[in-house]
Amino acid sequence: MVASISSVRSVSVSTVVPQIPTRQPCVLALSNFQSYFSFERYIKQVFYFSAPGSSALKQHDDQEEEEEDQEQKSPRIDNHDEEEFQRLVCSMRESLSRLLVPYYPLAGRMRRRERLTTIQELHCNDAGVMVVAAMANTALGDARQCPIEHELYPEPRVTKFQCGGIAVGVLTCENILDASSSFPFLRAWGEIHRGLALGVAPSFDSSVLKPRDPPQVNLPVRDYVVAPPPASTVEAMAKSSQDAIPDRQRLFHIAPDRVRELVAEVQRGRFFSSRDEPPPSSFEAISAMIWKCVADVKDLDDSESMTYIYALSTKGPKRWSPEIPSHYCGSSAHIPCLAAPVGEIRKNHISHAAKLLRDDIQSATQERIQSAIDWMELHLRAGIFVDDNFPLPRWSGRAINSNSLTAFPIYELDFGWGRPRHFSFVLDAEPGSGAAILLPTRDGGRDRHLAIRLPENQMKKLLEHQFFLKFATPV
Repeated sequence: MVASISSVRSVSVSTVVPQIPTRQPCVLALSNFQSYFSFERYIKQVFYFSAPGSSALKQHDDQEEEEEDQEQKSPRIDNHDEEEFQRLVCSMRESLSRLLVPYYPLAGRMRRRERLTTIQELHCNDAGVMVVAAMANTALGDARQCPIEHELYPEPRVTKFQCGGIAVGVLTCENILDASSSFPFLRAWGEIHRGLALGVAPSFDSSVLKPRDPPQVNLPVRDYVVAPPPASTVEAMAKSSQDAIPDRQRLFHIAPDRVRELVAEVQRGRFFSSRDEPPPSSFEAISAMIWKCVADVKDLDDSESMTYIYALSTKGPKRWSPEIPSHYCGSSAHIPCLAAPVGEIRKNHISHAAKLLRDDIQSATQERIQSAIDWMELHLRAGIFVDDNFPLPRWSGRAINSNSLTAFPIYELDFGWGRPRHFSFVLDAEPGSGAAILLPTRDGGRDRHLAIRLPENQMKKLLEHQFFLKFATPV
């Protein structure tokens, strides 16, 4: 199913503010993990639901194809439906307003300090959250390849389809929330909407990730670099995107038995053959497959380097001390940028890439990450912008930006209509580079979806890559 921009029309636009005003003035200090970005970055995601109150919510998943066929034959949008939809959206706005009382920073705005523009603060001024309600003149169909989510920018939407299905698109600022914070927030929204009480209140105290006083860079900093001013970076990227080959995003399914086979394949390689080497994790195995296969399809010489960029959470007792509270709400992810010669990744067994990733993860000690935080502090205080160590120029095509969301409660979002039928993450890739994200499926367990975004010519090669297709099936 393809929903074009012209098939979606907005029916209401509103700004939702906290039900109880936040006491002013209220300015929230941000950690360096939140404020170092040279420009604002947004996470775009869409949750697809069956029609609220429909029999589809009560039927087993194996009947979905039959339901989708029926939906496409039975468009039901009329004036009455629009009124019902507006009432539903109104109730969602009301529950969001209640939730924004404890989550008041999400209704604020980021600002740069007047005298030191490299430092950002969050002004919790109740400016509000924009909510757009829209209706699509098409059936929901197969949402797994539905490109409607690319219409999210610059605002989120609650969209109703002809079949009665609902798409809830959410746009969150990555500078403020990472995945470990955004999904608990969304789950709490669903719980408040269903009349449940909020569990543990969120904490926005980022002091556990603060720099030392004075800052101490005790280990080399590899993953962050000095960056040009934001305006010049955005301008250069805009120019490069005009000449870049158009990107294409595809979704792949990695079944549990394929995950096991891939892990076994990595373990058979000589880089994991030692008895003292623990078996590879599914994350290491799938990440190695992404790195190796994308390296194969890129137009790069063997002598060039390719960087695998991924997110590493600092939450958990083994990663940080004192432990970052599970209810901490904010960006707390370290971004390792692991580079290796393209020829090494291509020519060696997949276990080579997996071992590089394992060693890199194990090297990300608290001292290494704390040194990076302190390094950022020294530069930001001096008025120098910093950013991820993305290969320069950013549009050179020598990187793949990857992440995994398999540990997060994506399919626990419930507004009272049942769990999502499908979840879609909108990938943003630097022009010419690539992006990949590993997702859980509705079935849970080791069942995986893998979304990849690449230039069209590279995606065409990936869809013909025999080793990749041995484990990943196009959806």
